[in-house]
Amino acid sequence: MTKKTKLRILCYLAFFIIFITIWTILHFTFENLGAPYKGMISAVVSAIFAPRINEYKNQSGNQVQLKWFFSRKPVSI
Repeated sequence: MTKKTKLRILCYLAFFIIFITIWTILHFTFENLGAPYKGMISAVVSAIFAPRINEYKNQSGNQVQLKWFFSRKPVSI
């Protein structure tokens, strides 16, 4: 597996964990809220908080960065 593939799997796992966490919080906090609304709210918030992969070119070739809402500096790989 390439580094980009590993990063992509990591991003999907982070999205899934954030999604399930937010959905569970909404489920127990707002019992009258419908399931589609819980899913939509969880998906939007997860998309904001999940890490993103950014690929750019520089003199040494293609670089892959992992940007995340919680870290100030992007991680270059």
